[in-house]
Amino acid sequence: MNEEKLQYPPIDEKTGRVICQICGKNYLVISPKHLLKHNITHRDYTKRYPNAPLSSKEFNAKSKYGRVKDLFTPTEADPDELEEVIVNEQPHIEDYMDIDKILKEKSYRDPVKESKSQVLDSLKVYFTNVRPNYLIEEFGPQSGRLLHHFITDFADPILKIIIQFPNTFWHNRDVHIDPLKNQKLEQTGWKVLVVKGRSPSYKDIQKVVDAM
Repeated sequence: MNEEKLQYPPIDEKTGRVICQICGKNYLVISPKHLLKHNITHRDYTKRYPNAPLSSKEFNAKSKYGRVKDLFTPTEADPDELEEVIVNEQPHIEDYMDIDKILKEKSYRDPVKESKSQVLDSLKVYFTNVRPNYLIEEFGPQSGRLLHHFITDFADPILKIIIQFPNTFWHNRDVHIDPLKNQKLEQTGWKVLVVKGRSPSYKDIQKVVDAM
């Protein structure tokens, strides 16, 4: 797919939000789910408009500190519908974040829950049905015998995609290690994505998803 000239300014000057080059609407982040409505994949969009950012600075900052849910008030959209929030109207949140305040609040939270929750929020941008600590049990179609029993870090059972973070301290490790685990899962229709790093960032996740 050839590179095309930007149809709209990449960023809205008033809100700082990114502009979809296909529909011209402003978003905190242009997700694969939104691009699906335009019949284009996330990868093809970046190839067509390499100079158009996919996420705003506001979204990146809130993703980094695990505060994506704070982008919305209870009467606004659910984080699962992030791509549906058009910000041509006045947002109900502050344009700038008090980072020192956020870091202070983080010191009173469970670090395990905080880290995994932060990753889950980032994954929801790409996989609407993603679930943490998902158990996969595969049975033989004829024998009915249990083929394998694996616990994942995250999985989207609808798309049959598994996202593993093997180097994090909250990684779910199977009791009995099977070196052929990924191969067995792929044979039964699952796609396994592996995100490396002890403290994965939104960009780390984005790289792995883009390489799908």
